[in-house]
Amino acid sequence: MIKKTLALLALAVVTTTAQAGTSAPAHSGKGVIAPTIEPDSISYSNASLGYLRNSAQLAGFSTGSNGIAAALEYSPVNNLYVAAGGSFSEFRTLGQNDDYWTANAGVGGYIPLTGNIHFVTEVGASYIQGAGAGNDWGLYVTPHIRAKFGKFETHLGATYNSNDLALDEWTGFLRLLYEVAPNMDLYATGTIGLTEDNADSIYGLQAGLRFKF
Repeated sequence: MIKKTLALLALAVVTTTAQAGTSAPAHSGKGVIAPTIEPDSISYSNASLGYLRNSAQLAGFSTGSNGIAAALEYSPVNNLYVAAGGSFSEFRTLGQNDDYWTANAGVGGYIPLTGNIHFVTEVGASYIQGAGAGNDWGLYVTPHIRAKFGKFETHLGATYNSNDLALDEWTGFLRLLYEVAPNMDLYATGTIGLTEDNADSIYGLQAGLRFKF
């Protein structure tokens, strides 16, 4: 029931923002109809690459991983964007190394609450492959807030993932970004497992660069 409810909520937000994303035409002053485009300082067209670290307590045993993560967002019109991403990590547990691959693709919509604060929802498909555990598909939904203050941008929210191989069903996250150049940000993201279905505790950290276009 919760999966259907989350999917319907996400689709409702995306549909609403899709309708808002088509700007009304306006006269340019010379008899030519031109679209009205509102500039926005929060980026929805960007690519990021960074280091990924996870740690967890599994049935009394500690495990950790190191890897890389990449993500892409592209906004073709106002209020809508498409997203894709993936990661590779190597977990080490009891002296054994296990590879862990993830991939996701989805569509998101945002509603400006103020000029520099947006409510965002992203929904899509999640694929995970873990050594010894096979692979699985699932649905993810990521409601969150994005805000920008000067050179600083922050994302705060949670991710629901129905994939049985996900580290946790619900994950909270906080991302901090700092603009070091007009088209480049440094970022750091912290995550924490909220439901703890698969482990006693799960924590994650990402750090890297985001390129805006």
